[in-house]
Amino acid sequence: NISPWERPFKRDSAYAELLALVVRHQEDLLSRMNDEEKEIFEKFSECSTEMHDLTEREAFVKGFTLGVKIIIEVMTNTREEE
Repeated sequence: NISPWERPFKRDSAYAELLALVVRHQEDLLSRMNDEEKEIFEKFSECSTEMHDLTEREAFVKGFTLGVKIIIEVMTNTREEE
């Protein structure tokens, strides 16, 4: 279970600032919701996370495939030059 999108980040980075805003707004939103709304929001969040994971995996596979094609092209051209 490799997760190429998971990575450490610096506390003073733009990513960290954005993450703090997301967490703050999510907490604010949840504090204003009743139990039914919280359940719907939780389902929405889970689906969004799953969709994000699928998108990231597809991007990783496409990037990896492109990298392999480039390596094959370079290796093929190197052999032809010899």
